[in-house]
Amino acid sequence: MKRGDLQNLYNEIIIEGNKRFSTTMGIVSHIENDDYEIVAVKSIGDVFVAGESFPLHQTYCRDVYRTGKTIALTELEGKPGLQCHPLYKNLPIEVYISAPILKNGVVWGTLNFSSMILKSRPFTDSDIEYIESSAKRISLAISDTAQ
Repeated sequence: MKRGDLQNLYNEIIIEGNKRFSTTMGIVSHIENDDYEIVAVKSIGDVFVAGESFPLHQTYCRDVYRTGKTIALTELEGKPGLQCHPLYKNLPIEVYISAPILKNGVVWGTLNFSSMILKSRPFTDSDIEYIESSAKRISLAISDTAQ
């Protein structure tokens, strides 16, 4: 798959996901050597831009990367929102769902959606299946490239 086609796929998936999850931000990231780089992003207010990079430990995606498992949070420690998360002070999001993107069986990055607005209900099994299938679409596309 060509680079432009990849960007189109990322953008399509992010737009669909933000709509489905009622989130204000969607990101495709690439993670290498504990460096989290934003490959594609759509957000209200352009909070982040593609090409920005951060130390992995300063991102909500660190646990998805380390475990290789999907994480979906609408509350922490029995409280609505994520105010109990250690990263909340720097990036106060209230809702977060993320799935790993694999390349050759290794976590290449993440697909994640978040919002600074509380969600009235937890994510469903259907939501988890949706984000995992979307991450798999990206996994298949990047496996066809030299990226």
